[in-house]
Amino acid sequence: MTPAVSLTGVGKRYRISPGGSAQLKEILSLAKFRERQHFWALQDIDLQIEQGTTLGIMGRNGAGKSTLLRIISGVLQPTTGTVEVNGRLTAIFGLGSGFNPEFTGRENAMMNGLILGIDRQEMLERFDEIADFAEIGEFMDQPVKTYSSGMKSRLGFAVAVNVDPDILVLDEALSAGDAAFKKKTLQRMYDLRDSGTTVLFVSHSMGMVKKFCTDAVLLHKGRLVTSGSPDEVADRYQELLESTQKQEKSSVPDRGLSDMLDREEEEDLEGVGSRDGSARPVGGARGAGIRTVQMLDDEEEPISTVPSGSTVTVRVHAHYAEAVEESSLGITLQSRKAGVAVFSTDTAREGVSLGPREAGEEATVDFTFEVPLQPGTYSVDAAVSQDEGSYLERAKEAVSFKVTRAGSELSVGGLVHLPTRVEVHSPERKQERPGRPA
Repeated sequence: MTPAVSLTGVGKRYRISPGGSAQLKEILSLAKFRERQHFWALQDIDLQIEQGTTLGIMGRNGAGKSTLLRIISGVLQPTTGTVEVNGRLTAIFGLGSGFNPEFTGRENAMMNGLILGIDRQEMLERFDEIADFAEIGEFMDQPVKTYSSGMKSRLGFAVAVNVDPDILVLDEALSAGDAAFKKKTLQRMYDLRDSGTTVLFVSHSMGMVKKFCTDAVLLHKGRLVTSGSPDEVADRYQELLESTQKQEKSSVPDRGLSDMLDREEEEDLEGVGSRDGSARPVGGARGAGIRTVQMLDDEEEPISTVPSGSTVTVRVHAHYAEAVEESSLGITLQSRKAGVAVFSTDTAREGVSLGPREAGEEATVDFTFEVPLQPGTYSVDAAVSQDEGSYLERAKEAVSFKVTRAGSELSVGGLVHLPTRVEVHSPERKQERPGRPA
């Protein structure tokens, strides 16, 4: 399989001038700046990032993390080496970077889509999802220069994640915003990761890297120190930080700040999807819980995008912590664009009995159905219940997928195309009148 991103011998060099008295001396002597120095922000970076990888890039300030992402995104050109990117890439560098402050949010969103090669009609169809995610209301039609930093962050993230990127690049884009927005962006990142999008992001949060990433790298002074599993790289980063702190002989008292930051980090991550892409329990399971929810095609392969009219299977896997006499597993298909439940069913409604279940038992149920739906993003809620309306556990937005026009023979006028029989009734032909006598 072709890597999503391939870097070979990549380096970035900047030319800097001498500072202080040396620079003043040259100015006063009317001499040219002969003592130019070179600073290597990156050196000898070899990295292969496979498709579907979620890569956390760690390192102290000045390690070269942002420079690396900008080279991958094409914002900077490397001084040495080569970079190959395969697929549509979107990037967020800071809050609202790349936006024209004189343009409205709507105009900036449309312009970003066109730059990425998405035609105007498709961007118009996606705009409602972008606006819903950004949650900036009437400000969508106001100049971006009137936005707060939080509003710029919302709009930037909304545009980036709703243009179907193959590769998503985030440079500390989750550091701003309130707790609710952070959880919303994290959940969307999980959706993208589970759909096969390659995600590269800079983070100082070791907890985030351990929980979210499939791989990680550590940069230090422009060089790649180590790469591997998130746990191994995070541990190496921690060792590097401790070593640096000892060298700097910091005398600042901790005052419990590390524990406080760890707790805040855990709260930010709470309730968001787990590393293996399964649904995370919404609350304490009372007797049973949803383990995983998958969206599968006809060959039982995981999918994230399907043509309208396709047949899909939602596979729900539940675990019983306590014995129950009777229970049911169910799903609800939600349209994110319309904000309504499109379809809902469960084993009981379909006349299928799960029977009594002992503590420790598990159950897997497949729900197979067609999706003759309007193009857009849909999510599936999953639930296990004992009595009608009484949930043992419910997993909201356990899995999401996109319905597209590509490869579809349907033309959906509303939200859903219902099977319809059309008959044309024509009046019987009238008999021709006999001709008049000559």
